Amino acid sequence: MEEWIAMPEKMNKSAAARKARRAKLRRRRKIRRVLWRCTLSLLTVIVLLLAALLSAGHSAFLGPSRTVADLLTVTMLETSALKFVPRIYYSEPEIEAIVARNQLGEVQEEADTSLIVIAQPTPEAPAPEVTPAPNAADLITSEPTVPPLYEEDGISIFDVQGGTYNGYMMIVQDPSRVSVGVCRDGFNSKPGLLLHEIAQRYDAVAAINGGAFEDTNGQGNGGTPTGLVVSEGKLLHKANTSSIHDITVGFNQDDILVFGRFSTAEAKEQGLRDALAFGPVLVYNGEPAPVKGASSGLNPRTAIGQRADGAVLMLVIDGRQANSIGASYADLIKIMLDYGAVNAVNLDGGSSSMLYYNGEYLNNGVTLTGSRRLPTAFIVR
Repeated sequence: MEEWIAMPEKMNKSAAARKARRAKLRRRRKIRRVLWRCTLSLLTVIVLLLAALLSAGHSAFLGPSRTVADLLTVTMLETSALKFVPRIYYSEPEIEAIVARNQLGEVQEEADTSLIVIAQPTPEAPAPEVTPAPNAADLITSEPTVPPLYEEDGISIFDVQGGTYNGYMMIVQDPSRVSVGVCRDGFNSKPGLLLHEIAQRYDAVAAINGGAFEDTNGQGNGGTPTGLVVSEGKLLHKANTSSIHDITVGFNQDDILVFGRFSTAEAKEQGLRDALAFGPVLVYNGEPAPVKGASSGLNPRTAIGQRADGAVLMLVIDGRQANSIGASYADLIKIMLDYGAVNAVNLDGGSSSMLYYNGEYLNNGVTLTGSRRLPTAFIVR
């Protein structure tokens, strides 16, 4: 009798279990349908966005305005992540033609050191007034009329703004305070240092990023420079004339900024105390380098220059941001000439462009860490 009584209970439990399993399966199927619909919707949105981007790109790169197309092309070619985009629309010969009509002309001359006259104070007498060379009479300009953001101990920092960029100009009155700092005395496969770490290594008050380094596909660790590196009179890395960044820029023993395509032997003949490699030359002997078209597009920039009185100009421009797209070489040339540069050279840009001063970064870098790892920097002590 007990078995007969237990059977309906077992049947009820079995039916309940089957009902629960069916409900669970229905829930799973419902969840899968929802996930599939969400995935399908997402894929549709992605496809539509890609189609819109391709359509917009087609209009921008292949539209009626060659100026816009050239500007976009040369801008993206300077990036690590987006240089493939122009190649969607152009062949390599077409890209080469675009680059050829949008670039900074190569400067054949070297720096004329006679145009820089640095007053040397003595303990017995104050510093005399600077008397520039006769052919440099128009090269010294007054300080900017706008007040500096920072000014102390011979360093002034000014806000720099243009139609497509924001940045900073740092003026160091005494050029002997500016030198090349490195991530370590012997370069190897180890990662470089962040800009503030290089500054702290030398107990420097300020620094800007410096020269070129191995950076295949934008994945370099900043530990190996390309081109000449001289720090405090010591040759730390030989010149590389096959590099695209083979303009040596730095200071000789007289604290005068010089530049040129120097071999290692020629660099020794120049008596360089601190130097690194990048380029191109922006201003030479008071003259602007020739600019063709959009030059290199709008990107973050760093540059160094020197006035006729010896003061060093250190410029950093933000880029790839909503409030600061970036600057062209033509923009850098204008800024440097406005601040009285006799000579000026472009340094590494992009995500490397940073200005460090008194324990903090002043500009907004592209990377989350504020600075990329670097092998070299120009520092101020």
